[in-house]
Amino acid sequence: MKITVVAVAALSLMVGAASAQTTLRVVSAFPEGTLQNEPLADFIDHVNETCTEVQFNYLGGPEAVPTFELGSAVRRGTVDVGYSSYAFYESVVPESAAIRLSTNSVEDQRENGAWEYLNDLHNERMNAQYLARLYDGVPFHLYLTREADPLDLSGLTVRIAPTYRAFFSDLGANVVQMPPGEVYTGLERGVVQGYGWTNLGIFDLGWSALTTHRVDPGFYVSDSNVLVNLDRWNALSDNGRDCLNEAALWIEDRNELLRDLGQAEIARQTEAGIQAIELEGEAREEFTTRAAETGWAELEQVSPDHAGRLRELMAPDNN
Repeated sequence: MKITVVAVAALSLMVGAASAQTTLRVVSAFPEGTLQNEPLADFIDHVNETCTEVQFNYLGGPEAVPTFELGSAVRRGTVDVGYSSYAFYESVVPESAAIRLSTNSVEDQRENGAWEYLNDLHNERMNAQYLARLYDGVPFHLYLTREADPLDLSGLTVRIAPTYRAFFSDLGANVVQMPPGEVYTGLERGVVQGYGWTNLGIFDLGWSALTTHRVDPGFYVSDSNVLVNLDRWNALSDNGRDCLNEAALWIEDRNELLRDLGQAEIARQTEAGIQAIELEGEAREEFTTRAAETGWAELEQVSPDHAGRLRELMAPDNN
């Protein structure tokens, strides 16, 4: 077969393009089949469809890397991309706790400098690029296996993540930290009589069958962040980084769909017999105020150099 100069050139370009493509290994902090992972699946598909120089290879969830070890795995480069709530890597980046306390949107935070501020802290402390934030505007709730006074949880043991340790402790609960994969057993055996979680996912995890009450209003805002090992990020081409940044904006634009899904899940909880403990008036104000103030006080204690500025940028109506 006669190979022309044009064919050789085309083949060289194809080989060059293939060799320039970078595959990044992705791990999620959340169990398979949960609503928390659905946006990640969409994000991976979008990246793999639109980015010619970067591809994502999904390795799995906590079975690949335990939930609370994922942040360190991203920092070391054992994992290229981690999908995790700040609650699972707060020990690495304490200032990331400001995410839960924010009262403005991720779009606002990209515009006013908050995202850049947080990204610099992720760069410095975690060796990670804070690429995208999902689940913006989806609140946490306190769920219980028995009726109780939400302002006095004394006598109850409640499962926590670092997200709401200070708040639930302030309400009088005995708190126990455990990863999501252990919560069902804890509820079933009566080790814990409540837990904090978003308005999404308790059916996927089976917790709904053991839950009798949900406290309203919700508090804080949840998050699932896409974090890229900084060394791997810096090694990407300009085109590769640009494409991932564009994909980040694309997936963040879908946060409104998650907020709508959250409302649908609340209705589903009602249908399943989970009763709302609805706080009103002064009790409601006390609940939300204690949530905010205990959260900011905790952050001020662990990061006095950054807490004030983060509050200005991320909770401008709560200063």
